[in-house]
Amino acid sequence: MFPPGGNDHLAPGETYLISVFGTNEMLTAVGEDICLREYQKGHHDQMWICEINSDNRIGMHNRHTGFFLGRWVQDQLKCGASKFIVGGGREWLVLRQHGLGGYELWVNTDNYKLEPIQRVDSSSPHLKIGEACTQFGLHKIKNPVFRRFKWVIPDRLARSSAPFYDGEDADESINEISIEFLNNYGIKNIISLNSVELSPREKGRLRAAEITYSHIKAVECTAVTQEQFDQIWNAYDKAGATIVYCGYGDGRTGMAISAIQLFQGRALDDNDYRENGVQSPSQLAALNALSDRINRWESLPDSAPHCLC
Repeated sequence: MFPPGGNDHLAPGETYLISVFGTNEMLTAVGEDICLREYQKGHHDQMWICEINSDNRIGMHNRHTGFFLGRWVQDQLKCGASKFIVGGGREWLVLRQHGLGGYELWVNTDNYKLEPIQRVDSSSPHLKIGEACTQFGLHKIKNPVFRRFKWVIPDRLARSSAPFYDGEDADESINEISIEFLNNYGIKNIISLNSVELSPREKGRLRAAEITYSHIKAVECTAVTQEQFDQIWNAYDKAGATIVYCGYGDGRTGMAISAIQLFQGRALDDNDYRENGVQSPSQLAALNALSDRINRWESLPDSAPHCLC
């Protein structure tokens, strides 16, 4: 059955169909070309996965080819960019909600100029970068992989909910879709504060993908110990691009993000912790104790930031 609507909101990691609004004609990747074809259930060449880079630019890569929708030479609309370039490139889009429903799609051209994507004509299956906006529908077709994904430090530290979180810590799952999401964002390190540890099989999948994993067990709305704060920092300090998550991605994740910022030398107070998502009094107290401990360490000669025990 064709997904209804066409007014779904974009979020990183979610997969969409892009239709000509009010029809069953889908943007379809045919090699590097783009054309309109009738909806086919389960066809990956009609599925587009949303990415948001560290510049908050939106990109859509095809589930089948892995390439990004964007502008090529002679103002052609193609699907041929193999990566999402930070700071520019022709593979980022702007989606503007249309007053009559759905979206207008605009593509980046030279010098950050935006131009609309439009159908060649009503009888043609082809699209072009033109002067008028065709009305498109955006249809989410599955739950997000990492909900609430956000870069804290561009290309270095991210936060989110657990993969495939649906209300319980135990929903966490690492599979080929999770791995694909992490690879697309260049994430090579996971710090999990979930109360549930990954299975040996899931850890093996991460090892095969060369993604490191540290589990610092924390129960929802509770604080970690000072020793666990040290473990969080040691797991982050010398690693590559890192994602921190718990279950929902709020209190425990915010506590870990705050701890990393304290180890990096930032001066934070309770308001900063709350902005990071920290919720419970015990978490606030633990972070204040960590801050005091770091300040005491800084007054000592020849101390090492990675070991405050």
